[in-house]
Amino acid sequence: MENLRLLEKRRKRLSIYFALFILFSTWLLEGAFLLSFYYANNIKIENQLQLKLKWVENILRNRADYLSKIENNDYAIKSMLEKGLEWVSIFKGNEPILGDLTAHHFLTPDTFYDGLDYKYYFKNIELDTTYKVIVKQLNEYSYYNLFWVLGSFLLFTLPFFLIFYILGYYFVGKNFSPIREMIMSLEDFSANINHELRTPVAEIISTLSLSQELGKNHEKAINTSLYSAKKIAKILDSMLGIINLVDASFQKEKLDMIEEIDMIIVANKEMIWEKKIKIKKVLKNNSYPLQINKEHFHICIGNLLKNAVKYSHEWGTIIIGFNNGVFEIEDRGIGIEEKNLTNIFSRYFRENYLKEEGFWLGLSLVKKITDINGWVIDIESKKDYWTKITLHFYV
Repeated sequence: MENLRLLEKRRKRLSIYFALFILFSTWLLEGAFLLSFYYANNIKIENQLQLKLKWVENILRNRADYLSKIENNDYAIKSMLEKGLEWVSIFKGNEPILGDLTAHHFLTPDTFYDGLDYKYYFKNIELDTTYKVIVKQLNEYSYYNLFWVLGSFLLFTLPFFLIFYILGYYFVGKNFSPIREMIMSLEDFSANINHELRTPVAEIISTLSLSQELGKNHEKAINTSLYSAKKIAKILDSMLGIINLVDASFQKEKLDMIEEIDMIIVANKEMIWEKKIKIKKVLKNNSYPLQINKEHFHICIGNLLKNAVKYSHEWGTIIIGFNNGVFEIEDRGIGIEEKNLTNIFSRYFRENYLKEEGFWLGLSLVKKITDINGWVIDIESKKDYWTKITLHFYV
């Protein structure tokens, strides 16, 4: 459970990182977008201010002509000047002659100044005397407006953090699901193995202790201890199968399936001879190269062979077939009831009438491997007669 809690903690942390990443990325994009607008707009405004200042300079140079036209009630000139000079301030020396701005706010000539809503341009024009001219233009993308819009956007997007967190939690959970399943399987496996190991170990200890105290029945104690030790060995074999499955690198290599099947049969020859089983091979191919994970193939076929031997009768026959990527193994053993065929690959499932020792991890491992590799496995059986398992290597 501690591992699952740690995994859940990591899931939440990664979800927070995901939400923050999306949020910060959105802020950066919005900031870059607003900044580009700011620069583009300010360049445009600066050009407009320079043009307006040249226009004002032209009016000052030709002020006598303009005054004459005004005195003659030239409506067009008066309207143009009233509209054009609305945002212009002019000082003769330090004396204001037009506008409402104060000259001492603008110290450096030929300089642009940013205000809250306006952008200003200040220049000295030398004619018969020095004229200080300040022109201004409405600036929708000033520094102040830029920070205001960006700040409003940041506040607006903050509630979306929860949405991004939920999305991250979902996607991280989807990616963590195989790890979670593996952890649950291993924890469940560890709990069951711990229980299974305690029983034979306790039997060995109690049997040997009792034999030592009584000073007799040594042969019985030895037989009981051997039986329990073999039981522990089977448990350890199951544990090794789980470890090999978890640690397998999933790398594929080119193998000859016919040779590998022969190797697996030889590796289990002691178990086969002990029950006097006859192996009948029906191999349509003399050689069949395939890109496959060797560790997975050996665990899979090895467990199917062990099960077939275990549940066959003495002097029985096991038929092993291979034809163009399809493996079949059939035993003439105790069989499986039809109602239990759908559960046969479940971990720790065992039919009640079976008396053979085992921990029923074999077929569960086989199913796990087939799922990982995309292979397809089918099982057919008739109670008290036979069982046939077919494995299609769709790789």
